[in-house]
Amino acid sequence: MSMSIQINTDNISEAVKRINEADSILIGAGAGLSASGGLNYNDPELFKKWFPRLNQFGIRTIGEAISIYWQVNDSNRRAFWAYWANHIQKIRYDAPVLQPYMDLFDMVKNKDYFIITTNVDGQFVKAGFDQDKIFAPQGDYGLFQCDGPCSNELFDNRSLIDKMISNMNSDDFLIREEDIPRCPNCGSYLAKNLRIDHTFVEEPHMRKQKDYLDFINQSVEGKLLLIELGVGFNTPVIIRWPFEQITAEHPHAELIRINMDNSKAPEKITSKCLAFNRDIAQVITEMKNIILNKNSRSM
Repeated sequence: MSMSIQINTDNISEAVKRINEADSILIGAGAGLSASGGLNYNDPELFKKWFPRLNQFGIRTIGEAISIYWQVNDSNRRAFWAYWANHIQKIRYDAPVLQPYMDLFDMVKNKDYFIITTNVDGQFVKAGFDQDKIFAPQGDYGLFQCDGPCSNELFDNRSLIDKMISNMNSDDFLIREEDIPRCPNCGSYLAKNLRIDHTFVEEPHMRKQKDYLDFINQSVEGKLLLIELGVGFNTPVIIRWPFEQITAEHPHAELIRINMDNSKAPEKITSKCLAFNRDIAQVITEMKNIILNKNSRSM
């Protein structure tokens, strides 16, 4: 595929114009959006602040810790949950709403919008977005599932997380054996509700897929603006490639792509794509300020 970068990489005014003129806005968000707000899994200083004991063990970043504690088995289960309980607590529950999400909400709250995201940190809901307008097919840090699974039931994990952390041995970074979470239905172990393998309980999340597709189909008669934020090539089949296809096939669609490392777009949609290879938080803030200033002057 021939690739090229849109020339107008810093045209904030043009991006704002497209937002204002859009009849509907489809937002696609990946890990880069949360990273731009401070939840950067490759930041050694953040890891040292949040996980000083693991840092003393020689682990340097959240991304490195995830790779170390990715698989669970009978020999590492207490250490596995010591890490993941703290990871979920800090990212899903302790982390405040991030500025890029707040600015994005201010930009589109009065528009007809829908969101598809691979992020599992709950930031969209914290920022005030309507949960009924969010399709998150990769899971949710706030939920557990049976590791079998024995059913499609999902479980709120807040109390289980609190119990593991409050009783854990901080020096050894281990939780108690009796605090390992178990399925209330079958007695097997609980697991994170993340799309890791074939055991992922996706059915409750995939109910939103119809709403997502309906939103796209109903936008055909008007102007559809797709805003893609921090989406790379980890899982391009979920957001990146479908957004390019929608932009190419929709008669009145345009794409704004903001990505510091992967802002390129296929040549066939270059004329419909405005790309920014800059920090997402900065671009969103600049766009929001223009929109709010225009709205205040028009009142």
